[in-house]
Amino acid sequence: MNFFNAKTEQSIIDIIARFMNNVLNRRLIDEPWNYEDYKKRLPFHVALVPEEIWKSAKFERSFVTSLGMIGWQDIARAVAEDKRGFAKCNYKIEGKINSNRLNKIYEILNQLEKNERKPNWDEELKEIFSEPKGELDSTSVIADLYVENIKTKEKFCFEIKSPLPNSDQTKVSKEKILKLYSLEGSPIRRAYFALPFNPFGSKVQYNHPYPFRWFNMRKDEVVIMAESFWDLLGGQGTYEALIEVFEKVGKKYKDKIRKEYLNIKI
Repeated sequence: MNFFNAKTEQSIIDIIARFMNNVLNRRLIDEPWNYEDYKKRLPFHVALVPEEIWKSAKFERSFVTSLGMIGWQDIARAVAEDKRGFAKCNYKIEGKINSNRLNKIYEILNQLEKNERKPNWDEELKEIFSEPKGELDSTSVIADLYVENIKTKEKFCFEIKSPLPNSDQTKVSKEKILKLYSLEGSPIRRAYFALPFNPFGSKVQYNHPYPFRWFNMRKDEVVIMAESFWDLLGGQGTYEALIEVFEKVGKKYKDKIRKEYLNIKI
């Protein structure tokens, strides 16, 4: 029995296929392999290692760089709709926020930007929530993904970024998540900074430098990645089931890459 319903699985397959078609069009049509050009630029390298290695490496670099643009938000939305009931990308949440809390959020972000403090999610929330009552200001947050569990009525938000986000992206996400937690009578039970996979292995090994200015990427509970993200989104087993869908699509494209890009006879 399939983990996802047929409509969801097909939606995910379509997203992956669009991405793969774009990658192949770029490598086969828009920017085809040019061995002579490569030899001019890296003559000593090419003199020592077979062409197939360089050709494969060029594809690998292009693919890995592009993977962040596959459409992770749309895949996550499809998974959440299937398993939780309702999900929407770029969802606007409006509410009121204590002006003193809002000022504290900006103060914390400013201190982090200037390296005047180290990120610590629990301590930051404690400081924000300890602020005295002030005027209520209207505010809004556009979350990358809003999810509602139809059965339990729990509401979640996710800021979904590529596994190697830049500093500016991470700052914007941190501000949005802090505001979501600080809204008066916030309907959002939890909000997270989510990475769809982790190229470093485990969370404690994560080592991309830029987001560390804003989050303790290894310790903050608000940061989730790979299996912890997908299984929270869709329930236990979601991460492995999603990989299986990718593998199903990969069977077709692996043969296509071997034949049309690497010129390997199958």
